[in-house]
Amino acid sequence: MKILHLMAALSLGLGSLAAADAPTVESNGSKPVAKTKDGKEAKKPTSLALQLMAIEEQWEFVPPPMRVDPFYDREKIIAVDLAISTRPIEGAGGEAQSGQPKPSDQRAELLAMAASESQRIESLIANRKYEEAVRTCEAAIKRLERFAEDAEIAKAMARIKVFNDQASEAIIRIEAQGAFDKLGLKIEGIMWAEAGNRLAIVAGEPRAAGVNDRTKDCVIINIDSDRVDFRFHYKGRRFEFPRYVGEDGTGRTAQ
Repeated sequence: MKILHLMAALSLGLGSLAAADAPTVESNGSKPVAKTKDGKEAKKPTSLALQLMAIEEQWEFVPPPMRVDPFYDREKIIAVDLAISTRPIEGAGGEAQSGQPKPSDQRAELLAMAASESQRIESLIANRKYEEAVRTCEAAIKRLERFAEDAEIAKAMARIKVFNDQASEAIIRIEAQGAFDKLGLKIEGIMWAEAGNRLAIVAGEPRAAGVNDRTKDCVIINIDSDRVDFRFHYKGRRFEFPRYVGEDGTGRTAQ
């Protein structure tokens, strides 16, 4: 504020002086000389004026805190955007790659992943590791489904979905088998004749049972010479489990 007051005072003083005796510049062939209207040499600025001019030249604009500058450096912004887009990224095997992977490279990588995961899932199912197989299928399908419009990727994804269905079916069948075993069904013998229907003697039942008879939440659907087949419902699904003569209630051969 002090600088502004000094500048205002100087402007008023110099303005009145200039209005009264404005100097003109003449050249005598060697060095230009400032003169007034009456031909006299113009007076040089006083020491106060020189001091004020020196102060003005040293003045530097400092923006107030939190001031938002409306101007920006477009070239700098473009340079930063370019640096971000070309920044090296971590690729397969830990090697740095510049830029984003090409669509063709990404497609080949997904197809290779699908083939590798299919072999792994098939091995897990063969070794009866059904839950791990389902988790692997779901992870692979999640990666592939974003590119399902590609025919080859869609085909690979369909193959993994088949494995997923097989593993899921095996899991629920194992659960149903466990629930069926808890019923403790035991076949003590088979009554049959050359002509007529066969009957099964089920432990704990008051009378022999035939086909379509119910026993312990199951329905007998077939009676063979040494085996009885039961239909069992579990979680809205139908399963068929056999019980052989001589097995205990869990399906193991009685000792």
